[in-house]
Amino acid sequence: MPLSRRAGLAVAIAGSAVAATVLPFTAHAESTVLYVDNAVAGCSDKGTGTQSQPFCTVQAAADVAEPGQTVRLAAFRQFTGQVTVKRSGQPGKPIVFEGDTTYGTPNTTVDASGQGSTGPHAFVLDGVHDVTVSDLSIEAPQEAVLVKDSTRIALDRTHVNAGGTATGPGAAANIRVTGTSSNVTVSRNRVYAPPVAGVAIDAGVTGAVVTTNIIADGTGRGVLVTDAPGTVVVSNTIARNCGNDLELAGMSSRATVENNILSKDPAPSGCGVLVPTTVPLAVSADSVQSTKVDYNTVVSLVRSMTSYSWGGTSYATPQDFRATGQGAHDNAAELRFVNDKPVAAEGLTDAADPFALGLLSTDFYGKEPADHPDIANTAPSGYRDRGAVELQDPLAVYLSGVPYSQENHPLNARFTVNYYPGWGRESAKLDFGDGSAPVTIAPGDRVIDHDYPAAGSHTATLTVTSQAGEVGKATAPVHLSPVPQPSTRVWWNYGDRSRAQIVLNARSVSPWPIVRHTVDFGDGTAPVVSEGPNANPSILHEYGVGGSYTITATVTDDHGRSASSTQTFGIPGPQAGVPFTGYFGGPSSHNGVFDNGLWTLSYNKTDSQPGSTWYFGNPGDIPVVGNWDYTCQCQHAIYRPSTAAFDLSRRDGSISHVPFGNPGDLPAVGSWDRNGHDQVAIYRPTTAEFWVRHDDGTYSSLHFGNPGDVPIVGDWDGVHHSQFGLFRPAANPWEPNLFIFRHDDGSYSTVTYGNQGDLPVVGDWSGAGRTSYGIFRPGNHQFTLNNSYAGRPDNVYTIYNNYN
Repeated sequence: MPLSRRAGLAVAIAGSAVAATVLPFTAHAESTVLYVDNAVAGCSDKGTGTQSQPFCTVQAAADVAEPGQTVRLAAFRQFTGQVTVKRSGQPGKPIVFEGDTTYGTPNTTVDASGQGSTGPHAFVLDGVHDVTVSDLSIEAPQEAVLVKDSTRIALDRTHVNAGGTATGPGAAANIRVTGTSSNVTVSRNRVYAPPVAGVAIDAGVTGAVVTTNIIADGTGRGVLVTDAPGTVVVSNTIARNCGNDLELAGMSSRATVENNILSKDPAPSGCGVLVPTTVPLAVSADSVQSTKVDYNTVVSLVRSMTSYSWGGTSYATPQDFRATGQGAHDNAAELRFVNDKPVAAEGLTDAADPFALGLLSTDFYGKEPADHPDIANTAPSGYRDRGAVELQDPLAVYLSGVPYSQENHPLNARFTVNYYPGWGRESAKLDFGDGSAPVTIAPGDRVIDHDYPAAGSHTATLTVTSQAGEVGKATAPVHLSPVPQPSTRVWWNYGDRSRAQIVLNARSVSPWPIVRHTVDFGDGTAPVVSEGPNANPSILHEYGVGGSYTITATVTDDHGRSASSTQTFGIPGPQAGVPFTGYFGGPSSHNGVFDNGLWTLSYNKTDSQPGSTWYFGNPGDIPVVGNWDYTCQCQHAIYRPSTAAFDLSRRDGSISHVPFGNPGDLPAVGSWDRNGHDQVAIYRPTTAEFWVRHDDGTYSSLHFGNPGDVPIVGDWDGVHHSQFGLFRPAANPWEPNLFIFRHDDGSYSTVTYGNQGDLPVVGDWSGAGRTSYGIFRPGNHQFTLNNSYAGRPDNVYTIYNNYN
């Protein structure tokens, strides 16, 4: 018989009068499934067992199940009480009771030992045929599963635990097959702590197969066969039981005992004096006829003790036992278990008969055979292991991945590789899941970085192949966020103000390397292009004249993405600027010069360096000073004639943008509402009109002067609020300038002062409580302030700034 590599359960007993076949478990169509779930609020034992309205109890489903139907018990549920199966399947169409093994072991329980349960058994199959029970955890006070007078029964992949005592009327086996039962297969079950026997095959039973089970740690026997000829006990791990591990009692001839691990080393605690009187394998005198024993590993508690009892004669070792003509390949190989799995050893690994009756194609865990490269095969034509577990290549593979953005590598992911040695040398490859060629992982490599070509979700796969041909795979998903667009910004400082020269700095950011900067200085000159990895260029540029210029910087990264930013700067040239006046602390007004965004303030009315300087505004703006926030001091502002808007600097550092007027208007700020702070106003030179914007949102106007006049505002009457005034520049060099003051009573007064080319200034120079007048001479930065209203000489002085 060739070795089958098909997963599932297929048992064939060749050369026997009886053949038992348990079909592989297959998925059933939805109409062939009856659902049981006692946690569903709408469950009903009077329904039809649909997934939306399952049965509440297993018994209700058992009472209506038809051949070919599967009774599916919900995962992570416990069902109490005895289940008595009264209905039968058909050959090839069994009734299947199936639990859940999502995590490798049964997590659905049928428990007849708990509160509210009925009956001593969890499952009773009495007088039925073609029934399978699988993938369940089963508990009961006596036999957990009782099969009586039934045929073609399979108990597969369950965990079984039964109560009772070793002797007396309460004596119980975990699984008992009794009566006239035939062709019953007990396979791949984990049988815990059997009190009398893990599996009991009683008198009258024929064609029973006990295969690939783990039966351990009990106070009684492992497997007890009594007066049941032809029983097959193959590929089981029966260990650490107080009683005989495997006993053929009464008349149980023609039995097959192969490929088993039968061990009393070490013995379980609590056995007392029982262990020295028991043996791993006991075969009665009436059971030795035509019974085959071979390819077993038999280990007694102490090597000098009895390992076999054969027809009433004891044999200490497998070598001694060969005198009977049996056990030609039996041994006492060194045993060591880890979680019920034996560790590789000579005589145990790749040492089983691959043609043994009742041998399954897969082991206790559903794994196919694996050939250990370092252990010689000692059985004919195969590499099956002894016991219930096929030792697998221990190769373990792990992979994790996380986004790991680095400079110039925004779509980088970092993978951590771990794999544990298998049988022989391994080869490892990592496929990043983006179409790129997989990379070979050298021994010792544990951290691998990879640049992905695009954002999104990717799944990397690590494949490790051992010398023995075992393949381990692990996957790791990574999600990479879209790459931010590049950005750039520029700022400047002066190189030489008198030459309209600036130093421009560009700061550009891109997740990928910057390869080109282009700067257009906005004055008609050719843009400056910087190629290569210089990401922070500093460029000296000289303008022909001072003025307002819009500079555009464009950056390009090595992925061809570009971004631009613009900034308008006021570039001071060799020009004198315009004067401003305001209360910046103290009882009298202070003067300063505004030069294309640079404010220069002097607190003294004598020749001196400026008291302070700051930047606010652009070339072409007009300086404005006023009390916007009800304070005793003024705040600076600008009026931009090109856009007809005020920008008021507030005490809290914010800027108020106030559109008012038309392009070409001039500012005329003053205390027009007499409420403790100033309001904005404009003078329209083309029509000689003042317009005031009041706090309540209304406007008022006054026609005053001639086109071309310059507005001035002051408290000419000393009444603590503003009046309008005009400055009329001299038309000829020999004529003086004319100041015109409008008073509260509607009258006017005039005075001449200064020469052609002078600019007007008004303020309270001596702290007398009213406004006087003066002029600023741009050619030499000289202020001349009239103090006749206070009976003092005029103030004449120059403000020296840093570009005189």
